[in-house]
Amino acid sequence: MIELNASFLIQLVNFFVMILFLNYFLFKPIMEIVDRRNKTLKGLSTDAVKAAADAAKALKEYEERGLEAKRATSAILIAARQSAAAEQENILKDARQRYAETVEAALAKIKADIKGAEVGLKGETEKLSREMAIRLLGREVRG
Repeated sequence: MIELNASFLIQLVNFFVMILFLNYFLFKPIMEIVDRRNKTLKGLSTDAVKAAADAAKALKEYEERGLEAKRATSAILIAARQSAAAEQENILKDARQRYAETVEAALAKIKADIKGAEVGLKGETEKLSREMAIRLLGREVRG
């Protein structure tokens, strides 16, 4: 059983002194460290949330810029294709026109050659006819 004597009172005073000593030199400093750590963690948590929000915003902006770049590229490609198609059409039109002019010039030259040949052959034909008539008739033919 517990006896209440002077040693008990000394131990009780020793216990309270020890509690005051430990509270002042151990518990309060540890609690301050824990509080600072909690505040730091809250700050870091807030910073992490803010950084995540900023990263999401930056990603969204990046994606929007990518879409704008794709749209601009697409517009440039469409314009280039239309320009190339128009240029192709102009080149084909010019080639067809040159072809038609070349064919017309060749036909005109052929017609001129044919007329020249006809004129030459007509003169030759008259000459050959006269010679044949002279040889057949044996005399000079007038005409």
